[in-house]
Amino acid sequence: MTEVHVVSKQDISEHATFTLPVSAELGELSPSSVRIRPQLVSLTSNNLTYATLGSILKWWDAYPVQESYPAPYNDSSKWGIAPAWGFASIEETNISNLAPETLLFGFWPTSAAPIDLKLEQSTPSGHWIETSEYRQTLMPLYNRFIVTPLSIPIHTIADPGAVSPVSIDVLDRLAWSSVFRAIWQCGHHLNEYTFPANPQTQKAIHPLGDRFNLPWSEEDGDLSSAVVVSLGASTKTARTFAYFFERREAKAPLGLLQVTSSVTALEEASKAAKPSFPSKSVTYADVASEEVVEWLKQIGPSKVIFLEFGAREDVLTKFLDSFKQNGPESVSTVIIKIGSPQKVLSAEELGKASTEMTRLGKIQCNTSDMQDSAIGALGVETFFQTISASWEKLLNERHNWAPDLNIVWGHGISGDRGIEGGWSRLCRSEVHAEEALVYRLQGSGRT
Repeated sequence: MTEVHVVSKQDISEHATFTLPVSAELGELSPSSVRIRPQLVSLTSNNLTYATLGSILKWWDAYPVQESYPAPYNDSSKWGIAPAWGFASIEETNISNLAPETLLFGFWPTSAAPIDLKLEQSTPSGHWIETSEYRQTLMPLYNRFIVTPLSIPIHTIADPGAVSPVSIDVLDRLAWSSVFRAIWQCGHHLNEYTFPANPQTQKAIHPLGDRFNLPWSEEDGDLSSAVVVSLGASTKTARTFAYFFERREAKAPLGLLQVTSSVTALEEASKAAKPSFPSKSVTYADVASEEVVEWLKQIGPSKVIFLEFGAREDVLTKFLDSFKQNGPESVSTVIIKIGSPQKVLSAEELGKASTEMTRLGKIQCNTSDMQDSAIGALGVETFFQTISASWEKLLNERHNWAPDLNIVWGHGISGDRGIEGGWSRLCRSEVHAEEALVYRLQGSGRT
C-alpha cells in the first residue's frame, strides 16, 4: 500500500490522506520516461503559497489527482496534490543514461506512490526537463530535475540518529538541500542580478525578469546610496539572501536592516559574514521605534528598499507610517514583494493583499522569471556553473548563516509525524523560524 496526501483547492487547511493498493500502481513505462518514488521532501511556507495560488500559477498542474483515486479525492476541480521540493529515486527507466537508483532533485508530489516523468536531457550535464504536455503550464523552474550523485543509495541510509558518520553527514546535507536548494535561488538572484555588483558586465534584471518588459534600469539596481530593509528576515528565503548580501563588496548598500523574530541568531550570522556596511537586526515590536529611525537618519540614504519576505501582518505599514512621520526627508522607497506570512489566507485577505500591492506600488518578485532572464543573458552553461558553485559554498557554510536552525524529521505521509501533521502545523502557523520540516517518505529498506 502507498499513501497520498491531498489538499482542498477551496480551503487549503482542509486536507486528507488515503492509501492506494499496489495493484493501482502504474503500468508499462511510456517512451523516454522514468518511474520515480519520492524519498525525502521538505515543507515550508512556500508550500502554502503553491496551494493558495495553485490555480492561478498552475502549481496544481504538476501532479494532478487521478480519476482512479477514491472519491471524492479524484475530483480535480476540488482536490489537488501540493508539491514539495526534495529528492526522489528512479525505480524503473527506459532512458539509457538514467539508471535505476539515480537520485533526482526537484519538485515532487507529497505522496509515497510512484509516478512517471517524461524527461529530455538538458544543459548542463545532469539536468533533465519534464516535457509532458500537461505540465507545460508550469514555469520552467518547476520542470527541471537534477541528478544528485550519492556515495551510498538513499534507501540504505540509516534513519536520523544512527551511529554511522557517513550516513549522518549525507542525510544532513540532503535535508538542508531539500529545504533550501530551490528557495535559496531567489535571494541569490536578487543579489546577483537584480542588484548587480558590476553593472558594466551584468545588466540589472527586474525582479519579474524580462518576460513582461517592465523597466528596471541601472539606477534601479544601484544600492550605493540605499538602505535595504529585510522584512521577515528569519524566513528561509531571507536568510539565504542575507548570506550573499552581507558578503558583497562592490556596489554595497549603505546599510541592511533585518526585521525578525530571531534577532540573536541573525546577529550571530552577521558576525560570521563580516559585512563591509552596517547591518542591524531588530524585532517586529521595535520596527517603528525611535532607535530605528535615528539609525536610518545617521546613515542618510536617498533610497530605502523594502524586501517583503513574509513578515507579520501590518509590519510594513507600521514602518512606512513611522518613516513618513519621523524619517529622513527626500528619500524614495521601493517595495519588492517576495513571500507571504505562514498562514492560510482567506479570499478577503487575498483581495486586501492585492489592493495593497497596487496602493503601495509593490513590485512582485518571481524566481523562475529572474532565472530565465539570467540564463538568457549569461548562457545556460555559465549560469548554472555560477549558481552551482554558490550553492555548494552556501551549503558548506550552513551553520554560519542559520546557527539556530534545526532539521525536524518526520516520516511518511499520514499522522502527526508525517506530511499530514506538518501541513496542519503550517496551516495553524505553528512552524517556528528555527525549524525546518523534512520528511523521509520511504523507510531505510524498500516499502
